[in-house]
Amino acid sequence: MVPSNAIQRTFRIAYGDSAATCFTLDVDGRQYIVTARHVVPNAADTLLVRVHYNRQWQDLQCQVVGLATGEVDIAVLAPPHQLSPAHIFEPTTREMYLSQDAYFLGFPYGLHSEVGEINGNFPLPLVKKACVSMLAFGVAETKLMLLDGHNNPGFSGGPVVYAPPSQLAATRVAGVISGYHHHWESVYLGDDKTDLKYKYNTGIIVVYSIDYAIELIRANPIGAPLGDANV
Repeated sequence: MVPSNAIQRTFRIAYGDSAATCFTLDVDGRQYIVTARHVVPNAADTLLVRVHYNRQWQDLQCQVVGLATGEVDIAVLAPPHQLSPAHIFEPTTREMYLSQDAYFLGFPYGLHSEVGEINGNFPLPLVKKACVSMLAFGVAETKLMLLDGHNNPGFSGGPVVYAPPSQLAATRVAGVISGYHHHWESVYLGDDKTDLKYKYNTGIIVVYSIDYAIELIRANPIGAPLGDANV
């Protein structure tokens, strides 16, 4: 079950001509926005993004806390004020097991539900379920997980949440959705193979560990103080 802890922290974000997903994370009494690095390309010290609020896009001037390097597709921003309620939302992969269920939230193709004040005039995200297919958390390797599920454009930057075996509600956030693993497949005309190819969605979702977001935050703790709500 995905409770309000995750749902009310997930937002539709836009930068440039693209829209995607982000979520809030509270660390040491401050709130941060986490998304995929490719959602905010060429981010500098400050960044003007747009957040879907009250059925329209609203400008939000943020500071860039940090961008992960290499293949790690994570960016952390500091909003000017607290965006979401400070529900319990533990950033960890502790007690996450191979083959267990996990959930991911976001706004594929801009799909969402408007529920007014029930969600503080923010749209509700879609929730999808996946199976944890691979965990790679070794010391010398990039910390990531692969999920067996069907990701779509717009989920990028969204949270992957789960519940430990002893709990029902998925209040732990394990990582950030980067995209899906694709494979180039040939296009056929009848039985004849053409020179055309297309990117086939394999159903393997690539997720980078939330640990990278925490590292960026610890190195530059400039998030919005909790209690400074303007949601």
